[in-house]
Amino acid sequence: MTIIKNFRIILTKSQAVFLPEQSVEGIVQFNIVEKFETTGVFLEVTGLSYVVVEEKHGKSRNGVVSQHTSLERYCHTKIDLATKGGAAFPLTTGTYQYPFATQLPDELPTSFEGENGCTRYYLRAYILRESQGQLEFLLPFTIISVFNLNESPYAMRSEEAEDVQMVSCCTSGSVKTKLKLSKIGYVPGEIIQLDGECDNQSQNALKTVFLDLIMNVTLKATNKEHSVQRSVKTWHLHEIQGNTTLSLDNIQLVVPPLPPSGSRFCNNIDVHYCLQLTAKVSSGVCCKVSVGLIIGNLPLELGNSQFAEQEDTDDIGSIEAQLPENLRSLVRKTSCVPAFRNSGIFSVTLDHHFPLSDEHVNNHHVPVPLQCPGIQWHPSYLCFVEKTKK
Repeated sequence: MTIIKNFRIILTKSQAVFLPEQSVEGIVQFNIVEKFETTGVFLEVTGLSYVVVEEKHGKSRNGVVSQHTSLERYCHTKIDLATKGGAAFPLTTGTYQYPFATQLPDELPTSFEGENGCTRYYLRAYILRESQGQLEFLLPFTIISVFNLNESPYAMRSEEAEDVQMVSCCTSGSVKTKLKLSKIGYVPGEIIQLDGECDNQSQNALKTVFLDLIMNVTLKATNKEHSVQRSVKTWHLHEIQGNTTLSLDNIQLVVPPLPPSGSRFCNNIDVHYCLQLTAKVSSGVCCKVSVGLIIGNLPLELGNSQFAEQEDTDDIGSIEAQLPENLRSLVRKTSCVPAFRNSGIFSVTLDHHFPLSDEHVNNHHVPVPLQCPGIQWHPSYLCFVEKTKK
């Protein structure tokens, strides 16, 4: 029988995206349908990273698999919304609202969701019932830690690479791929300034040619590391006939919403990016070339940056007002304005939480299933769009 309805957490902000040191404010709300006893109504504010790396022992299919995990805590605050010193008290029928406010720490890593690791932040409201388990609701939110590309000594650096593959003896010739970037530092929403080509000096047409923006993730569990490569955006190019060259100079590649490069404030997860050009020469043979990228979330003042045009303008302008003054002044020097966007590639179902205590976190915490339905969620990231010309 349902004893509670409309259990939820309502944030004051319209978007659940925060920067370190900002205040998280809102209300916990629920409707009691049938009276029951409780020992308290509480809210937890939690931020952590958690990785799992599996290691197989033995070559057979039935080999033993061991798990290496690591958990790192960034914040964990418990707020007493309604208590009577541990004594039981009734919650009678009706609607309840409890306001809350808490300030975030000043050093927090950016939110990240991956297959075997995450950096995650959430609010969990729960009602304790004697011998009957908890009633709970979970609301995730995004943290964006600023990575200012102007502070990187490498962001303005150019990079280039090339590769050559010989075609089989039946149809002599070669395929050459080349990529060059005048700078390697970009932010989401920025157009990559690309110089490159695919030179097909063979008799055969190249039917499969594409560019990939690749995320390389290193998961660092206790006594074990694991690297994962993931394509976050693919641009398919048209077929290249024999003895012709495809120039990449006029191809417009826009960086999608992504977490920044590196591992700022996080020891468990390290993220890096590269742009890769692939031409399939024959079965099992590809001509590949890649150049590194640094993804930040505050654009370069120099470097002739170009940005995609505005599409959804609902939050344009309001996001800039949420930035600290020192960051707002930097954004005003560029030809772009900030917005919060998600790419949809980091979507997860949250059906558990981590039972952290006030004590030092060790490396062997096991997530606990939620006593409420799972939540489909994806983090949003700082993205930039072209300023509207007045």
